[in-house]
Amino acid sequence: MDKLKKEVYNEDNPVAKMEAKASVRFIRDEGNKVIYEGVYPVEPFREDARGTYGGDFITQGLNACWESVGRGTFQPHSLHSYFVKPGSVESNLRWEILKISDSRNFSNRLALAYQIHTNQLVFTLQASFTKENDLNKKEEDYLKLLSSGGEIKAIPFHFKRSPNKRFFKYKDQIDDLMYFEHTNNNIAHAVPLEIFQYTKNFNMKDAGNEELALFVKVLDDYSLGKDQTRQSFLGLAFESDALWLATLVKAIGLPLGADDKDFFRVSLDHSLYFHDLNFDSSKWLYLDYRFLSMGNNRILAVVNFYTLEGKAIATAVQEAYGFLPKQMIERSRKLHEKYNSARNEVTESAKL
Repeated sequence: MDKLKKEVYNEDNPVAKMEAKASVRFIRDEGNKVIYEGVYPVEPFREDARGTYGGDFITQGLNACWESVGRGTFQPHSLHSYFVKPGSVESNLRWEILKISDSRNFSNRLALAYQIHTNQLVFTLQASFTKENDLNKKEEDYLKLLSSGGEIKAIPFHFKRSPNKRFFKYKDQIDDLMYFEHTNNNIAHAVPLEIFQYTKNFNMKDAGNEELALFVKVLDDYSLGKDQTRQSFLGLAFESDALWLATLVKAIGLPLGADDKDFFRVSLDHSLYFHDLNFDSSKWLYLDYRFLSMGNNRILAVVNFYTLEGKAIATAVQEAYGFLPKQMIERSRKLHEKYNSARNEVTESAKL
């Protein structure tokens, strides 16, 4: 950790933090398997936190896979990961990267992360890379081919979900939202005040349909690094595991507040789909997300990432293991009962 603080968090000698934190050192090539070691350890999102921050695992694992691809025009389009054991700051990670496949348009890698001081498997990640994950370039190439009269094999065609209504409410008011930095000052969020308020007319049956909103950006200067596109992917991977899980309390009608620390939750898995490379994760991105379900102590959420122009650039799907304390459950149920009572009164009045 001392090396990390000295070399990555040194304000007198600023560096591209995502690029540095995700960096890996080549150890050896074993045919279809390549061994790397993380240059720096993964770290907790705060000093008193259990284990280490999941976004660190995802980012370093994605970068290790990317290193093994070695094809400059390839970028990731998806990854699927599992958090096997809590990480530790006592040692760096050893990454064993299996080269699953390489074709003309795709490369697939499987990453196994071992804590060096225990040789224990702590994290797995499978990532797929594609050639030129770039909608703008595909459109440009198509128009050039069309004008030249060349043979057209594929016509660019795409559609995506629009952001929810809160995007249009808040996108021009980000400076007025509650702002805070966290995760070792690597991430910033701008949060609508409604997340800190009780939900009016809360109906538990609609909890899985509640559309929530946050803004997020990585606190990094990508101009200090080597490859801004790659850094932006790594930054999005890093921030994709941050904060929003804690806001489950809002999905059950309660305000996010001081007692959210009593809500135990750990990530079980994390999938991330990159729709396009035309984004900058060091700029504000909009999160449009829902908690689809909670049951058997598991929480499932879908998170969509948008630029401030409303362009969908990524989607995360995550399942977490969690327990709500008794007082939270009781408060949520009381809100639901209050809603039902009010609705029944309206129904009875209508009958009269």
